[in-house]
Amino acid sequence: MKKILSILLVIAFGYSCSDEVRNTKPKEQNPLFSMSRAVSLNKLDTRINLKEIGIYNPTKVIKKDSLLIVLDRDGLNKISFYKKDGTQIGKYLPTGLGENNGLYILTMHLDEKDILSAYDFGNNRMVEFDLKQLGQAGFGPTFTPVPTDKRHLCAAKSGNTIVSTGMFDKRYGLLENGKEEFFLDYPKIPSFRDNKTTEQSILFASNIIKIKPDGTKFVCANMQSGVIDVCSLIPCNTITRITEQNLYSPKATVKSTRRKPVAYSTDNLLGFLDVEVSDEYIYALYSGRSYSKYKDQIGYGERIVVFDWEGNHVHTYLLGNPFTSISFCKEENAIYGLTNHPNSVLIKYALD
Repeated sequence: MKKILSILLVIAFGYSCSDEVRNTKPKEQNPLFSMSRAVSLNKLDTRINLKEIGIYNPTKVIKKDSLLIVLDRDGLNKISFYKKDGTQIGKYLPTGLGENNGLYILTMHLDEKDILSAYDFGNNRMVEFDLKQLGQAGFGPTFTPVPTDKRHLCAAKSGNTIVSTGMFDKRYGLLENGKEEFFLDYPKIPSFRDNKTTEQSILFASNIIKIKPDGTKFVCANMQSGVIDVCSLIPCNTITRITEQNLYSPKATVKSTRRKPVAYSTDNLLGFLDVEVSDEYIYALYSGRSYSKYKDQIGYGERIVVFDWEGNHVHTYLLGNPFTSISFCKEENAIYGLTNHPNSVLIKYALD
């Protein structure tokens, strides 16, 4: 299992799959499976054949004006900048440990101030690019380290605030002006009543966090289940939960062993592959695929579930093309989706 599973499961913890299933099937009426608010996203606007312009198997692509920002998790350089015709402007974060290197980057985010940010959990730091300086001498990444006394696995940054998940006693870490505090309990799973905090942190290790553009809220979506959390950052020194949507729990076996404390079932449905946010909505790309059925194609999603910032389900976009990641363009009011099967293509869908 490469791609999504390999980074946060195999590399981070070395999990193996289990055939044991301990959870009930997802409820059909939840937003991931209900068709009552389904909308076919078929206003195909643009297709950019990335392979034809020399971009192969990227992890995520953000289009801004005539610029393509490419994350390549398995590449020699993690983040690169291209013109729309494929001309490379610059490449950064060569793979490895070190001052200017990048190691494990799951996703990236471009905010409304043109700050591109990503979390490198291999080098324990946030990475940021100020795109207003692109093309100027000295353009490159700046780094904000996170504390190394605990294992951070996912993080997002807004201004001076960093929200993270990891091997914590609590669900979230909040790093503000050099001081880190931890907040909220882990999601409850009735079948795992006696599991320890360490096992819970491993069970919910695979997340994507995005912060609302105004910095007042954030969303955390789990990649191994249908758990999505919306939280408030007001005031700036605390985290409070607005809503927790436990649409279905991960199918896994939790054991008190150090080598393999969590083993996911091959029938576990992969959850949220990527998340994008706007002032009004949360766009969550959902897989719902199992390894037993889809094998190496597990990391694709055929629907985008839309929530408001109170956690209410607005509607679900049904995709004609399965995507591995998405990006939202406010100026165009459009979703850009990436597929690498069979070729690397960036597809734009205009929203209503």
